[in-house]
Amino acid sequence: ACGICKWVRAMIVYDGVAKVVGPKRAALNKAESDLESVMAVLAEKKAELKAVQDNVAKLVADFDTAKKKKEELALQVDDCSKKLVRAEKLISGLGGEKTRWSDSSQRLGKQYDNLTGDVLIASGIIAYLGTFMGKYRQDTVQKWLNLMRQYQLPSSTEFSLRTVIGEEVTIRQWVIDKLPNDQVSIENALILSRSRRWPLMIDPQMQANTWVRKSFPDNLSVIRLSQQNYSRPLEFAISNGKAVLLENIGEALDPLLEPLLQKAKFKAGNIVMIRLGDSTIEYREEFRFFMTTKMPNPHYSPEICVQVTLLNFMATPDGLEDQMLGILVAREEAEVERKRQNLIVESAQSKAQLKEIEDRILELLSNAKGNILDDEELINTLATSKVASQRIEERVAEQEKTQAVVQETRETYVPVAVRSSALFFVVADLCSVEPMYQYSLEWFYSIYELAISTAEKFERNVQKRLAALQSQFLKLLFEKTCDSLFEKDKLMFSLLLCFKSMEVDGDVNQEEKTLLLMACGGTSGTDLVKPSVDWLTDVSWGRICELDKLNRGPWQNFASSFKTNIKNWQPVFDADNPLESNWPGGLKESMTPLQRALVLLAVRTDCTVQGIQEVIAAKLGKDFLEPPSFNLEKSFNDSNPVTPLIFVLSSGADPMAEIVRLAVKMGMNDRQQSVSLGQGQGPKAEKAIAEGRDQGLWVILQNCHLASSWMGKLEALVEDLHPDRVQDSFRLWLTAMPSPDFPVSVLQNGLKMTNEPPKGLKSNLLRAYLSLERDWFDEAGAVRGEACQHAFRKMLFGLCFFHALIQERCTYGPLGWNIPYQFSEPDRQICIMQLKMFLEENETIPYMALRYTASEANYGGRVTDVHDRRCINFLITDYYCADILKDEYRFSPSGTYFAPPFAPYDTYVDYIRSLPINQMPEAFGLHANANLVAAISEALRILKTACSLMPKTGGDDGGRSSETVLAEASAKFLTDLPQPFDTEYVEAKYKVDYNESMNTVLNQELLRFNKLIRRVRSTLTDVGKAVKGLVVMSAELEEVANGILMNMTPGVWKGASYPSLKPLTSYVADLAARLHFLQVWIDKGIPVTFWLSGFFFTQSFLTGQLQNFARKFKLEIDTLIWNFKVLQMSQKEFRKPDSGCIVYGLFMDGARWDDAEGVIAESLPKVLYGEIPHIHLTPCESSRDPTDRKTVYPSPIYKTSERKGTLSTTGHSTNFVMTLLLPISKQHTEKYWTKRGVACLTQLND
Repeated sequence: ACGICKWVRAMIVYDGVAKVVGPKRAALNKAESDLESVMAVLAEKKAELKAVQDNVAKLVADFDTAKKKKEELALQVDDCSKKLVRAEKLISGLGGEKTRWSDSSQRLGKQYDNLTGDVLIASGIIAYLGTFMGKYRQDTVQKWLNLMRQYQLPSSTEFSLRTVIGEEVTIRQWVIDKLPNDQVSIENALILSRSRRWPLMIDPQMQANTWVRKSFPDNLSVIRLSQQNYSRPLEFAISNGKAVLLENIGEALDPLLEPLLQKAKFKAGNIVMIRLGDSTIEYREEFRFFMTTKMPNPHYSPEICVQVTLLNFMATPDGLEDQMLGILVAREEAEVERKRQNLIVESAQSKAQLKEIEDRILELLSNAKGNILDDEELINTLATSKVASQRIEERVAEQEKTQAVVQETRETYVPVAVRSSALFFVVADLCSVEPMYQYSLEWFYSIYELAISTAEKFERNVQKRLAALQSQFLKLLFEKTCDSLFEKDKLMFSLLLCFKSMEVDGDVNQEEKTLLLMACGGTSGTDLVKPSVDWLTDVSWGRICELDKLNRGPWQNFASSFKTNIKNWQPVFDADNPLESNWPGGLKESMTPLQRALVLLAVRTDCTVQGIQEVIAAKLGKDFLEPPSFNLEKSFNDSNPVTPLIFVLSSGADPMAEIVRLAVKMGMNDRQQSVSLGQGQGPKAEKAIAEGRDQGLWVILQNCHLASSWMGKLEALVEDLHPDRVQDSFRLWLTAMPSPDFPVSVLQNGLKMTNEPPKGLKSNLLRAYLSLERDWFDEAGAVRGEACQHAFRKMLFGLCFFHALIQERCTYGPLGWNIPYQFSEPDRQICIMQLKMFLEENETIPYMALRYTASEANYGGRVTDVHDRRCINFLITDYYCADILKDEYRFSPSGTYFAPPFAPYDTYVDYIRSLPINQMPEAFGLHANANLVAAISEALRILKTACSLMPKTGGDDGGRSSETVLAEASAKFLTDLPQPFDTEYVEAKYKVDYNESMNTVLNQELLRFNKLIRRVRSTLTDVGKAVKGLVVMSAELEEVANGILMNMTPGVWKGASYPSLKPLTSYVADLAARLHFLQVWIDKGIPVTFWLSGFFFTQSFLTGQLQNFARKFKLEIDTLIWNFKVLQMSQKEFRKPDSGCIVYGLFMDGARWDDAEGVIAESLPKVLYGEIPHIHLTPCESSRDPTDRKTVYPSPIYKTSERKGTLSTTGHSTNFVMTLLLPISKQHTEKYWTKRGVACLTQLND
């Protein structure tokens, strides 16, 4: 029932629901039917919409395409417009460069073709030519170019290192940085910049030093090896990439620098390192290292040379001329010089800008890809460059106009700069004469500027102003330089100034100048026979023939004309002043002063100095013959606290008295410290300088030459003197004898003065008496009464005269003393004290004791030569003798000199002041000819010294080149000298014979001469080869070559030679004559007479003769002595003597042999040497010697006129041969001829 109930219920519910749902379903169906119809319509509409949308999308796509195309066309139009603009810019920008770049392209093409040869030559210059001067570089490069053409290697026709590896912009900057503007200096800078090795610059004038300092103004450390811990700043610079300048190095380098010079770098990880001593430090590639030396001619070991690039930065005429012209124009035309300096800077800047622009353009062009018109940066750069280049071109055109005006103004002053720059090299070369003659370029500039400011000014006359400038500069240079020259070198300096001025003006004949300096070249032989007159010597005739060889002007047929007019020339020879006498044919008036000097040199050599003085006076004026007297106060006023005042001393000089006098005048007498340097005195001197610097004292360091090891420290102390750290009153005084160890930098920067003892008897006597205290003089000898005082004052004057006399005898060379002794003031002082003591303590005057103490002890202690000792012992007897107490006693035949009668002190001083300034030889006991000897020696010394300073090249002035002279001379000398002797043949022919020692003598002589012949011939042969470039010109060959050019026997020959003072041509002739003498001996047997001068070792010949005699008569050779007999000059035929030998070839110096009387006699006027006839030497036992020693003069025989020698290994002197006993007349004594300085010589100087 329940189920039916549920069913009924469900049916009722269903019915109700069906009645509700049915209509809804119907409505649903209707709605669905309507929907379908509507959806069909919608689908149709959608289809229509899609068609419309598709059409719209197509239209949009077409629109976008058209729009894009439009935009593309617009871009193309814009791009094309821009390209047109760029193309126009490119065309206009490069259009102006077409010609220049076309030329550059062609030039670069040629340079590319020649690149191989040019780079090869440039590499050769960098590797080998840095040390050489411009002329040698040019010659070498020209030879290399010839080799290039010979082997068909492409290279430039005219090579220039500046063109090949230089950049003009860089070079201009170097010049702005004070690099000298000459070819050599610029090439040096180029070599320095391109070389892999660090540069070592020979820089005596500090030019390279200044350039390096200017190039690195803020990034440079300056160090010296003399500094303590100099390695610290060096290490810092290496690790920080800074530059270092190591200056003032010597000929040796610290081993510490070796790794740096070798660039011995290594890597530690990624860091480059280098070991310096015990330190290992980082090495930065930016590091730069420069070394300079002030030594003008250093000799570096090969080990140093291969580690560095040696560069010769010595001043050149062109560079110095440019600098001096700049100084002059800056002072005379300040505005013009300022414009020129600005022009240099502006021009350099303009060139640098153009270079920078050009480099940028080339970089952009080389990096451009695709269409060049698309590179906007390139086009803009071109546009900018065009505008800039136009501005620069306009500026350059303006600069060129200004430059023309500036150059025209500068050209006016060129003559002054040319002459002034040339004179610097005269001064710079003086260091070859004395090591103390050192002068810096700054010192030279200071004199130049002083001359500009002090020369007379002319408002509107430039030429007069230029003449005044030249004259004033020459005068100041002469005066300032003479202050630091010894008296002996002042005339030589004037001659050098004269010749240099003549060269600049083109007033000198080079061949005549060379002949004068070489003393007419000696006697090189001539075909003309010498006139048979006694007064004309072979040497003079040889010089006349040398003048004849000039064969131009007055020298054409000069020798023949001289021979023809020989009688008319004798009055010229006899005249006291040949320049004032008449010369045959009016020759004197037609000659130049230089030509007249040459004639005097040939005919009257003793008057050569007068001829030289005339040459100087004619060119420079007489002022250059009389140097101004030294004024210490004036020199002091020129000094400043940081400039040392240097006294260059000669023997016997003491400047302390002068310094003390000046100190008193300047109020510094109590504010000075004096230190005499020597062992252990360095710290004292250092302390004195430190105190003087701080307290403003005068510090005097005496005898600096005795502390050579401390000179480096002195140099550092002087360099540390800065005006800001030194009191104004401080002065550093230095005294030193000439020494090569004295620091060059101190000499160059110091104020040098020479101090020499007074010259002449009068000055010496006056100095002696002024040094005596008046009270002491008045009281001396008074304790024993007036007689003792009388004797003391007489003998005191005699002693002072003796002191002056033995000092002044040195003036006459070997006639005065064999060895020039340096007797000093203390020698005289101790003799004075001994004289006073002996007179006051003895009743009678002990003459013998006084003579001994003076001549043997005090003065004699310095005398080492036995013949000088004999002379001084004789001399003292003239003044320590009883006769001196007599008022009528005279010291010389003229009666001028005597001891004044007993009188007060002032009387003696007045008498001394009344004496003649120039004494005659008779005051010394010498012949009047001694003056001629002194004059000839002085003339030849001046010419020899001046000749040594002349350049050794030639050929530029119409004369022969040095190569030609060397080739011809070496060939001629080889022809003149035979081959070495065949000693085996001679030994076989002249066997050792007990009874004939001459065989042994001959064989020994041949061995000695063979050694010399081989040395001479080998060097002459090698010189000939060296000239042709077949062998290297070693130092030994260079010495021989210089000897040939200067007519001086080279030292390399002298080392294997017998003593000789002859010039080269005479030496070769003499050697050939000696060899001929020996060859005749070999060919014809033992000669009857022996040429004593022809032996190499004369003592062996004399010993051999004694041996023959001793063996013949069975005597001990030690008991034998020589007897001498001078034969008649007229005797021409000789036979071999039974005992002894006959010799010839001796000359007498200081006297002559009187053949008629058979005794020594006075020399004939102007005849310096007399020939001695043949002499018969006879051995004799000393116990049986019949010679009366009172009737002979024991004359020493010397090999050369120098007389002094050294003790050789044989125990004999290298110069003394033997003593020759010559008869003397009754009125003469041994003392008389000893004072005359008489001696015999085996050979003359020429």
